[in-house]
Amino acid sequence: MKRIAVSTITVASILLGASAASAQNADVKSIVNEVNAANKIAQASQQTINGVADATDKLVVEFKGVLKTNAGLRAYNAQQNRVITKQNEEIAKIITAIGQIDEIKRQVTPLMLDMIDDLEEFIKSDIPFLEEERAKRIADLRDTMDSPNVSDPERFRVVLEAYKAEVQYGRTYFSYVAPLKNDGRSVNFVRLGRVGLYYQTKDSTETAVWNVATGSWQKLGAEYTAPVKQLIRMAQKRTQSDLVVLPIAAPKGK
Repeated sequence: MKRIAVSTITVASILLGASAASAQNADVKSIVNEVNAANKIAQASQQTINGVADATDKLVVEFKGVLKTNAGLRAYNAQQNRVITKQNEEIAKIITAIGQIDEIKRQVTPLMLDMIDDLEEFIKSDIPFLEEERAKRIADLRDTMDSPNVSDPERFRVVLEAYKAEVQYGRTYFSYVAPLKNDGRSVNFVRLGRVGLYYQTKDSTETAVWNVATGSWQKLGAEYTAPVKQLIRMAQKRTQSDLVVLPIAAPKGK
């Protein structure tokens, strides 16, 4: 009976040990499963964190780009505001100028009329060359001033052109054929700037110079026949320019 009892206890111990080992294995397996599940959750969380970090970095880059763009826009807007300010100042000046146009027009018209009168007086007191042409120019100027179809700028332009033409006469020498006033004979005239005006008959038998002091023609001696003829040929481009000796009257005193 004693042996049987021992054997029973031994068997019981073995069975109890086997049960404990089985229970322990179950606990270990459960723990391993929980650890694996926790690892998966951690991996998923890390992926989420990585995604959030990438998205955050991207947003930071975009935000910096927006800040840079805004800074550029602020600088551009500031510059444009300065331009607009200048433009407004110019507009104000233009509006003021437009308001003065009527007054300017009222002043310009009398000025042009005075210029025409002065030019006509100058021509009358000048040496008498191309008289018909120059008188016609003055008449045309007056017609232009009276025409309703001509603007003030165009009127001013033609007045200035007339002045330029008169200025040019003083810088050139020129020959032309015209009838001698109060005589009717057709003679060769030659003008030397505004310092000398001569005529010579076509047969070269008569040569004269305009005397500014007396306001009349003064006949010249035979010694000036060749020089005046030479000046006429030079003015007509029939010979090269050369030195000639001619009488020049002193300007008329006032």
